[in-house]
Amino acid sequence: MSADGDWEDEPALGDWWGRALWGLGVAAVQAHTQAMRATALLGFRTAARRRSPHRRAMAFAALGAGELLLRRPDELAARELLTDAVAAIGADEGTSDWPWPEPRMTYANASIADALLVAGEALPDPAAHSHGLRLLTFLLSVETTDGHLSLTGVAGRSPGESGPQFDQQPVEAATLAEACARAYDVTDDPRWLRGVCMAWAWFGGDNDNGTMMFDPATGGGFDGLQRHGCNLNQGAESTLALLSTAQHAKRLGVLT
Repeated sequence: MSADGDWEDEPALGDWWGRALWGLGVAAVQAHTQAMRATALLGFRTAARRRSPHRRAMAFAALGAGELLLRRPDELAARELLTDAVAAIGADEGTSDWPWPEPRMTYANASIADALLVAGEALPDPAAHSHGLRLLTFLLSVETTDGHLSLTGVAGRSPGESGPQFDQQPVEAATLAEACARAYDVTDDPRWLRGVCMAWAWFGGDNDNGTMMFDPATGGGFDGLQRHGCNLNQGAESTLALLSTAQHAKRLGVLT
């Protein structure tokens, strides 16, 4: 958008589309007023007419569709979008060594598992539920070192890669906390509670170089864990990732 308020590009279906649907789906059932919920529902139904060719965007959209469908089981737009998102992620056909549905992990990886978990609950779809738990189990295994999270770095992760990767992004910890919190809610298995705890501890400095990932004075989250410290910029995505993780940790009683 230009300084004059005019759009200068064409609408597209990247992550922004999926994250918008995520927010609209949640707001449609959780906003504080009926007017806000109705406005969000209208926006969701409008955006949900489209489908993204990108797996990550479809996973983000699925999270909003799932939250909406759990509370409004008759919401056809949410049901159709969630069903298509499960198909876009793909069936559970990975190998035992690399069950991930992509040849290389990239970013916000746990959102893929989270989307399958909410589909398993909301559609319901037992196969998606099992697939989501398998992917989350695998993700935790490759992103845990010596009892702390060692997250996939910005360059991604392929089979056989090991050792600390940098920069590590707060969104990776936040989506892991989100997925583990959902897994705990639907299974009551304490290992998922441990995942939420490790995600919050990552922000507190229990990470690959012992650096606290937020500023207690401002409440802002730092933008990335680097090899010898952190990126001191406190951007919106990083701060939201911090707050989201803290909310899950507080709700589940693991905030310290």
